Amino acid sequence: MSADRAVQLHWESRHVTGDGRCALSYPGIAVVRHHDGEVVGQAWVPIGDEPTFDDDEALIAALHAAWRWSKSAA
Repeated sequence: MSADRAVQLHWESRHVTGDGRCALSYPGIAVVRHHDGEVVGQAWVPIGDEPTFDDDEALIAALHAAWRWSKSAA
């Protein structure tokens, strides 16, 4: 990974409020790309309590793309 490019992963929940009477919170993993200390991109991959094969594949694809991006500057 290049010193000026970095990839950060962190667990976060996204919250959605409907018409004021209902709210939904869903956990996921944020894949954040930094270039020279500034956020230049972000992807959020939802991960449920019982992740499916498709959930796993989406996370793998997001991680792969981010790591390839960080390596391309090296």
